[in-house]
Amino acid sequence: MTDYSTEEAVVDELVDFFNARDLEGIRELLDAEVSAPFFGGTGADITMQGIGELVLAYPGIVSTRGELGDEPVLVAWIPGETHIYRRMGYFRFTFADGDENGEELIEHIDYSDEIDDGTLLAEQPDPADMAEGEDWRTWAEGAS
Repeated sequence: MTDYSTEEAVVDELVDFFNARDLEGIRELLDAEVSAPFFGGTGADITMQGIGELVLAYPGIVSTRGELGDEPVLVAWIPGETHIYRRMGYFRFTFADGDENGEELIEHIDYSDEIDDGTLLAEQPDPADMAEGEDWRTWAEGAS
C-alpha cells in the first residue's frame, strides 16, 4: 500500500528546496539511481545537472505542490506577462522504499506539460511574491 502522507512530505520538501534553489537538499531526496528522462537519463548526478540547467534556462521558475487525483505532484510555474505565473508543467514521482533512515527517496521522475483535464489541483503562486524583474516581458522588452 502506498503511503501518500510520506510521499506528500517528500514532495513538500522538494518544493521548498526547489524554490530556495537548495540543490544539496534536492539531492538528498533522490535515490542514487533515480531515472529522470526529462533531465537526461539515470543517476542523481545527471538529474541534478538537469535541474540546474532548468533553473538557468528559467530563472524565475517556482514550484507548488499539487495533486493529481490523490497523488502528490510538483507543479512548475514560470513568470508570464503582466506579473502572473503560467503553468509550465508538472512532475510525477515514484518512490523507493526508503534509505537507511527509513525515509522515502525519489526513484523516478516523469514530466508532463499536457493540458490540464481538470484532474490536476494546484494553487497558483502569488504574483505579489514575484521578485522584481522576473516578468519575462521586462527582460525581453525592458517594459515595466
